[in-house]
Amino acid sequence: MRHIVFFLLCLLLWKVSASSGMSSTGAWGSEYGEKTLGLTLSGGGARGLAHVGVLHVLDSLDIRIDYITGTSMGSIVGAMYAAGYSAREIEEFALEMNWEAMFARSADLSYVHPAWRETAQRFILELPIEERKIRLGTGAIEGQQLWNTLNEVFLHVHEINDFNELHIPFACVATNVENGEPVVMRDGNLVSAVRASMAIPSVFTVVERDGKKLIDGGVVNNFPVTTAKEMGASFVIGVNVSQGLRPAEELTSPIDIIYQMGFYSDARSFIKNREATDLYIEPDLVGYTAASFFSTYEIIESGKVAARKVIDELKQLQRNEDIRHDRKTVPEKKDIKLIIDSIAFSGLENVRQWFAQNTLHITPGDTLTASSLTRAVNRLYATNYFDRVHYQLLPCEETNNNILLLEVVEKPFASLSAAIHFGSFTGAGIIGRAASNKFFLYNMHASLTASIGEQPGVRTRLTYFLSDRRNNWLDWKSQARNLTFPLYQDFEAISEYRQNQVRSELSFNTLAGDNAYLSLGLAFNYQSLSPNMRSPINIDGNISSWDGMISWQMHSLNSNTFPQSGQRLQLRGRYIFNQSPSFSLFEINGEAMTPEEMGIHIRDFIQTSIHFENYITIRERLTQFSHIQFGYNLLNDQGFINSFNVGGTYDHLENQITFAGLNEYELITESILAGGLGYRYHLGRNIYTSLMANAALFDFTLNEPENVSRDNFVFGTAASLGYDSLIGPLELTFSYSPETGKVIGYVNLGWAF
Repeated sequence: MRHIVFFLLCLLLWKVSASSGMSSTGAWGSEYGEKTLGLTLSGGGARGLAHVGVLHVLDSLDIRIDYITGTSMGSIVGAMYAAGYSAREIEEFALEMNWEAMFARSADLSYVHPAWRETAQRFILELPIEERKIRLGTGAIEGQQLWNTLNEVFLHVHEINDFNELHIPFACVATNVENGEPVVMRDGNLVSAVRASMAIPSVFTVVERDGKKLIDGGVVNNFPVTTAKEMGASFVIGVNVSQGLRPAEELTSPIDIIYQMGFYSDARSFIKNREATDLYIEPDLVGYTAASFFSTYEIIESGKVAARKVIDELKQLQRNEDIRHDRKTVPEKKDIKLIIDSIAFSGLENVRQWFAQNTLHITPGDTLTASSLTRAVNRLYATNYFDRVHYQLLPCEETNNNILLLEVVEKPFASLSAAIHFGSFTGAGIIGRAASNKFFLYNMHASLTASIGEQPGVRTRLTYFLSDRRNNWLDWKSQARNLTFPLYQDFEAISEYRQNQVRSELSFNTLAGDNAYLSLGLAFNYQSLSPNMRSPINIDGNISSWDGMISWQMHSLNSNTFPQSGQRLQLRGRYIFNQSPSFSLFEINGEAMTPEEMGIHIRDFIQTSIHFENYITIRERLTQFSHIQFGYNLLNDQGFINSFNVGGTYDHLENQITFAGLNEYELITESILAGGLGYRYHLGRNIYTSLMANAALFDFTLNEPENVSRDNFVFGTAASLGYDSLIGPLELTFSYSPETGKVIGYVNLGWAF
């Protein structure tokens, strides 16, 4: 009997021994409480996408992670993995994400009110004015689209406030700007925690959380391995993608020095974290920077390569076959539906709550998806009343539905903005704007814009919305500018004129859909002309007039800079009347003449114009664009005074028809029908190249089509290289027309006044 008991006891001890530690195949022990595996993902901007490649290998080996810690980009990837996303799903997210839009400084153009959509995104600097002082932000970018994206990504775990309750317990690190101490975040709102962890100093604004102002955790602890150990991990896989401190020979500018100084503390903590790492993985990311988001696929692949180099060590971390890696399936965004019982706001002080709630287009009882919530937030943010709009979903105990809490940071009503511009035609200029979103009355907006340079100008605008719904509004626009332009004959410059223009217009406007509006208006016009040099044709004097105007404008472009999708259409009709000319000189070849002898007849006339642009993304980086332009003066015969100016690459002049192959004013006509087709390719890193061709019929009359001949046609082609820079679009264009036999070079930087 004792032998039998001894035998059974030995058998039991053998079974226990076999189930703890490595199995005969080298698998990780199955006793969850004794052996725990941690994963630490460092920060590094775009380089952090290599973490996704490492996760691919972990998933393929079915390695179960017990704890995850991360900083900055490592916190995004780590939080997604902890929330149940697989490596494949995170890779799809990274490849489909428009990273440039995520880090944009302005609202998505499709949510901007149509009244301002045409001129949105044109200033490189905006300084809010508060109590008559300039208020500087804590960073250049608020990252509203980043907030929106994180809210969508983590919507399925919005009820979780303790990060230990995620599919995998998670923690991320930020830095307290008050004392420079690391802040480990393991509870609260997951979105604000991740956003705080990646608040790069001076780039992103700080995040206020739990009474602290937080910035990127990479400043003090970019590789939080010891945090994973403190959470309970007995073995930590550490993936480091940080460049670390740079050698002295690479520090060549003040910005380099400031950046280096910001990471001295992290350099010291890295030594401790590196020593605590049990399995260290460092992908080869030479040639990639923190901004290399256009190389997402290549960076992810580098992570896979690095993980495969330690495949044998990783296999030793596999669990026993009877304990499989049970990853949760994250529901599709469209499948997440939330019923809203009530709406609350936090941070509203000067903006009326009724206006904010009406802008959301959400009423209690609505069922919302992740996408509809994002659209609502974007509508509110695009009003330009807020620096930030962030939402949380709080449980309603009575109904088990949700309370939608909008946490907003209001923007001061007044602001100063600045931009620069250079164009081959306009020359160099500095553009400044002073604006107010509350000019005496709540729904009244005012702005004063001035251009100082070779061709100066000033523009004022006063917009009054008749209700908080902003469906109808009054607009008063005034503009004055000084312009120097050449006069051509048979495509050869024969003179140069100086022109002063003044236009003041009052209009009533009403929305005609989400992207369009109708205008009815009355305007006063004044222009003076004088030659800068003696020429075969000399006109000196001025003329004033009135015009009644009706127009319909539609704008659905995804961007005003190198758009890839959408349309822009303007239909305009004007009745020009009550013209009052006052000319002191009419001269041809030195001989004084009357206006009638020169063929100029000042009388009332009708002017119509159509401008249409269309952009279609036909492949990931390839965009097809086309345009149609039409202009026709009925009963007008005033020479070049009110005619259409054909030529130039950018539409920034009155009565201009852009045309590749011709300079501005190279063709003056009373009637024009032009069309063009082109293709633009996105080379990467905000670099674009395009080819296009256009043709035009001019000097025709609608009632005499039989008089059209080859002489009424002009053709042109263009090739350009563009860069979407921080100070605006930079584009170099070369165009050619067989009618002129000349190649024209054109440089444009920024937006013309």
